[in-house]
Amino acid sequence: MKSLLILYLTFFQSMLLLAQSDTQYHIYTNRVVSFSKPNRVLFNNVDKKGNGSIEYTNPKKQVLRFRVLKHKIQMLHGAIAFQLFSYKNGYLEKIETFDINGKLSGEREAANEAVTKFIIDKNEEYLKKKKLIDDAEGNIDMKDDTNEKIIRIELFDANKSPINTFQATYIASKTYWNYNERMYWP
Repeated sequence: MKSLLILYLTFFQSMLLLAQSDTQYHIYTNRVVSFSKPNRVLFNNVDKKGNGSIEYTNPKKQVLRFRVLKHKIQMLHGAIAFQLFSYKNGYLEKIETFDINGKLSGEREAANEAVTKFIIDKNEEYLKKKKLIDDAEGNIDMKDDTNEKIIRIELFDANKSPINTFQATYIASKTYWNYNERMYWP
């Protein structure tokens, strides 16, 4: 009986600590106004020292993620602190990046893009490629199919103005799959 009580108390304490750490970081989600509430933790990889990443999701099929260092938000490449992924019917529709204050912010070292929209121009072709990638759980080297013009991207700056390119920009199916699975950090 005594060991059962100790086991119960240990479990309760662990759950309380986990809930506190999630609550501790939940306040940061309020900085990104376009991330709707209510939201909940989707993935928490923060260690006891307060280092790692955390993802929140909501009923709008958005995922907001950020990294912390010693329990404080960590600025990433280009002063980006948050990434907001928006999905529709299970497919990534756009990625928006925000600064530490939750203001839309571009990656200065690239094309200063703050919003990347994804358009699948050839759905049947992508579904075939996606099946191959899914079957390999992402662990597959594929030929770059950018020239097949399957997935197009549109880039926008922090003012949501289009970043002009002289021609349509396409990305590889595997690259899109990686974005869709949130395998990329700025």
